[in-house]
Amino acid sequence: MALQSVCGWEVTDSEQLKPRNICPFPILRYSSSSFVHFPPHGMSVSSHHPEGPPPPAHGTTTLAFIHASGVVAATDTRSSAGHLVCSPDSRKATLIHSHLLVTTSGSSADCQFFGRALARECRLYQLRNGYMPSVRGAARMLSVLMMPFRGTDICAALTLCGWDRNGPCICYVYNDGTRISSDVISVGSGSPYAYSVIDDGYKKGIVEEEARQLARRAVCHAGRRDAYSGGNVDVYWIREDGCVKDPREDLIQLSEKLAQEENEEMSNGKK
Repeated sequence: MALQSVCGWEVTDSEQLKPRNICPFPILRYSSSSFVHFPPHGMSVSSHHPEGPPPPAHGTTTLAFIHASGVVAATDTRSSAGHLVCSPDSRKATLIHSHLLVTTSGSSADCQFFGRALARECRLYQLRNGYMPSVRGAARMLSVLMMPFRGTDICAALTLCGWDRNGPCICYVYNDGTRISSDVISVGSGSPYAYSVIDDGYKKGIVEEEARQLARRAVCHAGRRDAYSGGNVDVYWIREDGCVKDPREDLIQLSEKLAQEENEEMSNGKK
C-alpha cells in the first residue's frame, strides 16, 4: 500500500516477532530508520552503567477535570533538574489533534517523545479509518506504545483530555502502561496540594466560570507549596467545538490577586 511505503512500516504476524525486538502487543514492525527501535523487554538502560544515573527529581503540577461544557486542564510552567530551575516558562501540554490535549509530567524528553508518537499513531488511525480514535482508544494506543519500555528508566505520566462522540473524557496513562479514567485527575509533585483545593470546590456539573477559578486556584496553591512547581499558570479548554487556551498568568501575581479577592470576600461577609 502507498500508506505503508510512506510511513515506513510493514504488517507482520505477531508469531514472527522475536521477544528481544518488541513487545507482542503491537502488530506493526517499523522498518524505516526514522522510527525508534524499542529496547529489549525488561532491560534497564542503566544496567550498562554500574554507577547508575543520578536520582531523578522531576516536579510539576498538572490537573484536569470535567465541567458542564467539557474539560478544563491546567498546568504550571516550571521545569526543574534536581534543585535547579531549568526553565520557568516551559509548556506542559501538547495538542494531539483539535479535540485531544495531553498534559505531561515527568522527564521532558520522555514526555515529548510519547506525545509525538501518540500524535503520529492518531493520524495513522485517521488515515486508515476515516476518523480519529476516541479518548479511551487513544489512551490504549499510548499504553501499548509504553509497554515495551517497562523496566527501563523512562519517566512519563500523561493525562489525555478530550472530547469524542461520547462527550468529555479524561484518561491517565503511566509509563508502565497503566490506564485510569476519572472525572478529576491531578499528576505531579504538586498534585496533593492541587487535590486539596479541587476536593473543596469541585462538584458535578460545575459551570465554566467556576471551573476556571477552581483550576487557577488549585495550580496557584500547588505552586506556592511545592518547591518544584511554579512559574506561570496555563489553562486549556476542550469543548465540542475544539480546544482553546486562556492567556498565560504569572503565578506570583495570580496568587496575590486571589489572596486579595479572598480578603475582600471575607470583609464583605461572604464567608
